[in-house]
Amino acid sequence: MKKKLFFALAFLLFCLSSFGQQSLIQNIASRNNLSLNGRWNYIIDPYENGFYDYRREAYDESKSKTGGYYDDKRNVDKSELIEFNFDKAPTLKVPGNWNSQEEKLSFYEGTVWYRKLFNAKPLRGKRYILYFAAANYESHVYLNGKKLGMHKGGFTPFQFEVTSLLKAGENSVVVKADNTRKKEEIPTNSTDWWNYGGITRDVLLAELPETYIHDYQVQLAKSYSSTIEGFIQLNGATKAQEVMINIPELALTFAVNTDDKGYAMIKQPVNNLTYWSPVNPKLYQVKITSGIDEVNDKIGFRTIETKGKDILLNGKSVFLRGISLHDENPLILGRPRSEGDLKMLLTWAKELNCNFVRLAHYPHNEEMVRLADEMGLLVWGEAPVYWTIARENPNTYNNAQSQLSDLIAISPSWKNSKKVIFFTNGSCPSV
Repeated sequence: MKKKLFFALAFLLFCLSSFGQQSLIQNIASRNNLSLNGRWNYIIDPYENGFYDYRREAYDESKSKTGGYYDDKRNVDKSELIEFNFDKAPTLKVPGNWNSQEEKLSFYEGTVWYRKLFNAKPLRGKRYILYFAAANYESHVYLNGKKLGMHKGGFTPFQFEVTSLLKAGENSVVVKADNTRKKEEIPTNSTDWWNYGGITRDVLLAELPETYIHDYQVQLAKSYSSTIEGFIQLNGATKAQEVMINIPELALTFAVNTDDKGYAMIKQPVNNLTYWSPVNPKLYQVKITSGIDEVNDKIGFRTIETKGKDILLNGKSVFLRGISLHDENPLILGRPRSEGDLKMLLTWAKELNCNFVRLAHYPHNEEMVRLADEMGLLVWGEAPVYWTIARENPNTYNNAQSQLSDLIAISPSWKNSKKVIFFTNGSCPSV
């Protein structure tokens, strides 16, 4: 008997507790970043000759670990022939999808190699994270010819620590992006949205101290309307240390002490708190400081719960009026290109008197959730479990769980946004 697809609408507080600590750095936008956005050279590789040898064995799994396009070979002199040369290759804009930038790639599904050259000045006592906000679908990433890792999923962020590989001067980052649809993947090979390929969201190089604020959550305590709670997780901590939390508008500053693994719980009473609501989307500036590291965020405080068939926002029943949105600009082919594109979509929802948006059918750009916070819109988030998935394949379920976990617990705008009132890991399933 076929296993039925589990369709879950789970409220944020419950979801967060079930997934625990995650590895991705929170609030990358608040860090000291070098943007790698811009023009990237690209090579189309439909037969994956730059990844496999003639035996279909991956070059990066060979004894030498070399031989693929990620080697980024250059001409030493004019007599040397390099068949696939990034220096002479055309360019695509990142972030962006290849379908809307090159007519010959409009319907292409397969592998495209991206290469970006950038200069760096790595400092002693600093750590460096290479961060991708999203790339569709399977991405293999290399820095200076060395493989950093692989990521599956076209809509969630991923990162690699590159402290030991980053060079002073010129560096080469190469990405093998493959948007091939497969029945056993999430999403499956049949959907009702365009399968855009490429590095579709921001690429950043973050510079961090040796011990930095890796993860955090600050929210209104459940059932306690005058208490905030959460946690702080440091990375690189070797002993207990103090972390300061400051909310200037509430005239509130307090300290917590981590354990020797860098973890600390937060629980602090507050007075005169204005709750976030669609009518009054109040956000507070929150500053977290640990040693020389500092993270700034804007957070709204609210309670969300159910009572019978009602959804209660700040203790009062709320009737949801909303629309479903795709992560696309309907006026220009492709994914949204700017904050203005995202704000346009949400403004249309507000003009329709919505208090709620369904971000279908996959994780949207994190900036979309930040803007929803500011504009007074509750949010429904989704993992791309859609239609005819391979229910009999346990790896498919593991993939779905991983992407839902990423959606809830990794992406900072989703995690510390208290306007995301529920998540789903199944859309339009046949059961």
